[in-house]
Amino acid sequence: MTTREVVRDFDRISPAYDATREPLEPAALDRMAEQLRTAGVSSILEVGVGTGRVARPLLDRGFAVTGLDASWGMLSHARGKRLPRLVHGSAYRLPFDRGAFDATLFVHVLHLLDRPLEALSEAGRVSRRGTFALVRPPADPLRRGRDAHRARRIVYRILAEQGYPMPSRDDGPGGKEREILARFPPDEMTVVYDRTETAPLSRPLEMLSRRAHRHLLDIPEEVVDRAVAAARKEVGDATFTFRRVETLAAWRVPLRPPAAA
Repeated sequence: MTTREVVRDFDRISPAYDATREPLEPAALDRMAEQLRTAGVSSILEVGVGTGRVARPLLDRGFAVTGLDASWGMLSHARGKRLPRLVHGSAYRLPFDRGAFDATLFVHVLHLLDRPLEALSEAGRVSRRGTFALVRPPADPLRRGRDAHRARRIVYRILAEQGYPMPSRDDGPGGKEREILARFPPDEMTVVYDRTETAPLSRPLEMLSRRAHRHLLDIPEEVVDRAVAAARKEVGDATFTFRRVETLAAWRVPLRPPAAA
């Protein structure tokens, strides 16, 4: 999808975003904060700040956080969290001087970038101590994706049978993140959270039923509701066990901009 389409979609899902996404565990936030402090970071630019779900806890942990997002809708909800520094702007052209921050941070945002090298290069330009990104691990020993996305795959299948185009791949954001990490390897990868959990297979359906999933925004509500109901019936009370891992990637040396690559 183009950047304009992504921004449009997040404007539309912003009212239901916080209610349909799980917050980061406090332990993950604490460990990430520890890693940032060890790197000498006190001022942070969070690119793709969204509704401020991570910026607010980092602010509470003593960091000076500036949040940037291209979606006015998401920023409006971030303002409700009393974040003092919010900027509307693009990851590909950051409106800040060179070295304006100790670090730039992306939290589960890399998979949304259609020009990742450009964004990472810009992040490096405005950072004194490096660019950081919270991502999923390069490999998943428990094959979390196969089970975790079963309910969503059922919805996709039903909608595709009715003529609605669905994504050709279904490995979640982690697949795109892994591709970007392979293309632009970070200098460091630190696990900040690692725990085995069990959850109902139907859990992802809450996001779909509340129309907080970008791929369903233009499909009639009653059509989505029927597909979600069918998926709930098929998966029933089944659960899946997975390994929840959060990894902090760090690029200490700025990546070169595309024109110089």
